[in-house]
Amino acid sequence: MATHEAVERAKRFEGLALGWAKKAQEGHPGAVELAQTFGSLAAAARMEHMTWRMRVLGEQLEGVQTSMDSLRRKLPDR
Repeated sequence: MATHEAVERAKRFEGLALGWAKKAQEGHPGAVELAQTFGSLAAAARMEHMTWRMRVLGEQLEGVQTSMDSLRRKLPDR
């Protein structure tokens, strides 16, 4: 899943949660549960996005570590 898709999905769920929260304030039956459900789905989509970003960052740091190890081997010991 592309990160952009996760963000767009989160925005959709957040909008739905907000809409149902407004209906819950007006007293519509069952609206609270739907607002909570869409809020949970939005949080899950945001977490998916963060997980993807952390994985990318981890891969980048791994590359930096490999480069640093290579440089250390080339430099004379002090």
